[in-house]
Amino acid sequence: MNKYSTTTGNKNSDTDNLPIKRYRIANRRRIVIYTKDLAVISTLPESAINTLHKKSQLRKGQDWAFNPDKSDFALSLSSAQAIMVMADTEKSWNIHHRISDFIQQGLKK
Repeated sequence: MNKYSTTTGNKNSDTDNLPIKRYRIANRRRIVIYTKDLAVISTLPESAINTLHKKSQLRKGQDWAFNPDKSDFALSLSSAQAIMVMADTEKSWNIHHRISDFIQQGLKK
């Protein structure tokens, strides 16, 4: 288990490991989730995630940044939560709560 793992020990959970990475946003290394990874774990189409990202009015350079190496958007954890709330499905709320738990743990694991 690495420092950013969100494993709960429950082998039946389909969101045992959130794909949390590091990327530079606002000149700081931040903990992020990429939109493609968010689409995979939420089982929402990537186009739906991108549409919600555009509708959310998140601030470029503060809440998200484009990573040209991955050709994907890096979302801060709070931005990912906002997008999941907007999706309003049972699985998206599950992911929202798992991110909250990760934040509350204070990166202790």
